[in-house]
Amino acid sequence: MGGEGKRDGKGFDLLRLRGKEYLEKARDILKKYWDYSDQEKRNNLIYPFGFFTGTLIYLEVILHLLIYQRVDNKIIYPILFAFPFGLLLALLTGLFRAAINKVMMWVITALICLIFGIQLIYFYVFKVYFSFQSIGMAGDAFSEFGPDIATAVRHNISELLLLCLPLPVLAILLKDGFSCSKRKLKEQGILGIGVLLLHSLVLIALLIFGRGDYSPYDLYHHTKVYDLCGKQLGIATMTRLDISRLINPKEDLVLADFPTMQGKIPKAVPTPVPKTIKSMEAKPDRQKSDPTPSPLPTPTPVDTSPNVMEIDFASLAEGEKDNTTRTLHEYFASVTPTNKNKYTGMFQGYNLIMLTAEGFSPYAVHKELTPTLYRLTREGFVFNNFYTALWQTSTSDGEYVAMTGLIPVGTRSMYRTRHNYMPFALGNQFKRMGVESKAYHNHTYTYYQRNETHPNLGYLFKGKGNGLVLESDVWPESDLEMINATVDEYIGEERFHVYYLTVSGHMNYTFMGNSMAYKNRKLVEDLPYSSDVKAYIACQIELDRALEQLIKKLEEANVADRTVIALSADHYPYGWEKEKLDELAGHEVDPNFEVYRNHFILWSAGMKQNIIVDEPCSSLDILPTLSNLFGLKYDSRLLMGRDVFSDAPPLVILSDRSFITDKVMYNSKTGEVIKLTEEELPEDYIKTVNNIVKNKFSVSKSIVEKDYYRRVFPLLFTP
Repeated sequence: MGGEGKRDGKGFDLLRLRGKEYLEKARDILKKYWDYSDQEKRNNLIYPFGFFTGTLIYLEVILHLLIYQRVDNKIIYPILFAFPFGLLLALLTGLFRAAINKVMMWVITALICLIFGIQLIYFYVFKVYFSFQSIGMAGDAFSEFGPDIATAVRHNISELLLLCLPLPVLAILLKDGFSCSKRKLKEQGILGIGVLLLHSLVLIALLIFGRGDYSPYDLYHHTKVYDLCGKQLGIATMTRLDISRLINPKEDLVLADFPTMQGKIPKAVPTPVPKTIKSMEAKPDRQKSDPTPSPLPTPTPVDTSPNVMEIDFASLAEGEKDNTTRTLHEYFASVTPTNKNKYTGMFQGYNLIMLTAEGFSPYAVHKELTPTLYRLTREGFVFNNFYTALWQTSTSDGEYVAMTGLIPVGTRSMYRTRHNYMPFALGNQFKRMGVESKAYHNHTYTYYQRNETHPNLGYLFKGKGNGLVLESDVWPESDLEMINATVDEYIGEERFHVYYLTVSGHMNYTFMGNSMAYKNRKLVEDLPYSSDVKAYIACQIELDRALEQLIKKLEEANVADRTVIALSADHYPYGWEKEKLDELAGHEVDPNFEVYRNHFILWSAGMKQNIIVDEPCSSLDILPTLSNLFGLKYDSRLLMGRDVFSDAPPLVILSDRSFITDKVMYNSKTGEVIKLTEEELPEDYIKTVNNIVKNKFSVSKSIVEKDYYRRVFPLLFTP
């Protein structure tokens, strides 16, 4: 069922009335001050205005079709926004003498075409739009993704030529039509008024689809979900909003109705743990020769107290002068914490090896080809409904979610925290217990500035170039070689925590573009797939061999039964055309939800039974879940995910603000609600959960901007 994007009748009536009023004012002004019978004035205003407006409309529609293969009724907004923007550009190109104005027209037109071309290629490679806020990592992107970008350009030559069509049109018009002479001040003033009137009219038009969650009105004024802005408001408006946030990123935190929500999904829809977490341990039969039942053991009471720390948020709020920080205090004071449970401290005293696996997918797991992955995804804790979202900064954001328990907002979230206090990162938590936490990455150590970010999370970090030496100099590097080169550095320690970021599964998924695929090509040559799909499976075999070697080393050191392996993906293999992912999966993959479904491996050789988790969960839940399992001291209110084994209702959040609970799957792009239960939903359920999701995004952003943890823990911990 839908309804989030329905047309608002009152809004449409208001649009009609206000629009009529503005048009009448504009007509009166133009009649009074402008004589359009003058051919020179037409050449110097109407033609430039028409050219820029037509160029923007053309590029918006073409790019929309190239990316989405269809248009819907909200394409009206990219078209409407083209009119005030086109008039503004016409105004700018009449400020100077003719020669300069002509140069400006060339520069502006070329820049517009370039921006649309960049968005096409960036979306082709990364499946998200380019943000100017990520411009600082452009060098890293070209160094790592250079071949993929070059391939994308080759595959889209005709599309790029289409996006450059306004340039030859401009050449023709400058030769035969535009005068480009300098306009009088009064004429420019009238154009300026026209820009404001047209822009105001378009803003009123946003009300056509109402003010609901992720409506065009909400996206423009409040939520500003980047990719949804690009689709519903257009590239030009998305770019303008992006640059404005880049210039002025600071803004007070405004939250949605949080005091009445208690920070969680309403209690009307609880999810009892016993219904969703099951044990697979076989119960032994009593011997038939013994008719006397054994006495039942006295159960040990389970501590179900809240997982919190001694923080008086109310007192902190009373004495806080900064508006955003005070709002954060008030928000966390309202959040209901998750409770301890029968799994709390289950791994207390254990070692932890945590891995983020590059481009890992559940469809990479094969019983014969990747036997270790096959085993680990079916033993220990088995998560049947786990999701890994794709965020703006791909791998770095994938790490960020799992390592910090926060939502990445905008770009380079991990980099923005490099000087922040991050007490709940597992590296820092183990470090406070006297365990020297280590992190390894088998690619360049400075990529995404991990040499700054990961030490801040508590790790002694090594990558290629600052201590990690690998046998082969290839791209991508071998996960197996990374394990062999590092495991002896910690395996003999009394207790250890290690973090690995793998790279063998990195695109490009071809035998020539991925050295690990080439290395393992003979193992997949008989598979009934295309060459690219075989190459993907082949490079994931290297991850499987790395895990096999890691477990072997743990067993040889007699620490396997006291060590936990936790592995999650950074993202699905988004570098492919969807048809390749469908081929790998063996069916057409749903692009809205199923594409993000993945494995979370949580395994220890010491576990005597498998524990099945059926309720939905995600990478955002990894940090609180591991913190609870290891009996670590943390405050569940200060993390955006939840301990999966607590009685808190499940909530999976995707980057476009779509979400999954135990009751529904909600698509923010369409407003569609897919019910997962026959139960009637509580009143305003979707609105309530949408508010929770919005608040988690806003709070995550402000935690980083304000270095909030340092303000909360000035004395409890030593940074």
